[in-house]
Amino acid sequence: MVAEQILDRALGQLHARALVAIARADDQIGLEEGARLQQRIEQRLGGPVALDDLLLAEPLEPHRLAESLRGAEPFRHATLHPGDAVMIITDGIAVVLAKGYVSEAEAHEIVRFARALGCPRDQVSQMFSRVAPWLASLV
Repeated sequence: MVAEQILDRALGQLHARALVAIARADDQIGLEEGARLQQRIEQRLGGPVALDDLLLAEPLEPHRLAESLRGAEPFRHATLHPGDAVMIITDGIAVVLAKGYVSEAEAHEIVRFARALGCPRDQVSQMFSRVAPWLASLV
């Protein structure tokens, strides 16, 4: 399955920073997570990314991502596109699962981003239930 590309470079950077925040939620990014993180970001942006620069950037808070996305396009002031949250959730889960499991801290961070982006609880729970049933209870 080919990931939908994010054509706007600024939005792509925000997406990448959100994935870094999710991967860092448990205070570590292992080799497997780092490789999957790089892969997912490059798929979304359609090219190579300097992961070191993203790791050195200030951590992105979920509400800041939501604020930035609301003002990204002229017609996005009132609501966010549902696909924004779905991409964060699916990519976040894929990145952290690279090590074989999702920590509670990582799951909470994914939920924080999903809620900030207006993703309904039942949709988040449904996406989590496909990965690990215990994650659905965190929503």
